[in-house]
Amino acid sequence: MIKILNPVATPRTEREQRLPCVPGLQGLRIGILSNRWKSMDRMAQRFTQRAKETYFVSAVRMYDIPINGPMTEAVEQRVIDDCDVALVGLAN
Repeated sequence: MIKILNPVATPRTEREQRLPCVPGLQGLRIGILSNRWKSMDRMAQRFTQRAKETYFVSAVRMYDIPINGPMTEAVEQRVIDDCDVALVGLAN
């Protein structure tokens, strides 16, 4: 899981800019972090349906995060412990 502490930073060299990627989702446990906006609820529902059918993930778990603030440390730790990949939803 990537944790962004501060979105403002000094430019990095091209070599340092490479981000980790997931080559595929098959068999992975996916976490969806939702701020509970209606649009995010709908997106999460559709992704959950299609994740197993189309991408063959092993599990999809939903986690609630506050609308106006960071997730709690307890939720963050559950996501780290329970998921291989997490999608953060901020759909407004």
